Amino acid sequence: MFLLTFFRQPVNQIIEKVDWLIFYNKRTEVVEKVKNGELKPNVSWNGWVCELPYEFPVISNGGNDIGISKNDSTNEVTVTFWVFRNFFSAPSTHFVYTNRPEDIKYYNELIERNPDENWKIEENWFRTFHE
Repeated sequence: MFLLTFFRQPVNQIIEKVDWLIFYNKRTEVVEKVKNGELKPNVSWNGWVCELPYEFPVISNGGNDIGISKNDSTNEVTVTFWVFRNFFSAPSTHFVYTNRPEDIKYYNELIERNPDENWKIEENWFRTFHE
């Protein structure tokens, strides 16, 4: 435990990579359900958050909630999965899927500004850190 205090960043990166690999297929399934309109924001306190049904394993930390932004006319979506979720003004880490051009541009700019904390994982998938 003492060593983990000094090597927290590498340990977190390993956890993230394992999390990404294990839950990639389930997250892709969730994205497809969002695109098909099967999953929508469903909590009374926020028009952006969707609490996933119990059929899904915990693929988004902090309550198995995801964030959904969708344009129904173009079928452009952005789905946010929390890796490390904090509340209020504390930073959070996300895996984000997006096929929205304006969001892709935003995430690419975020990567340019801070590539140590933000990067593209693969086509339409990003890892982001927000303070």
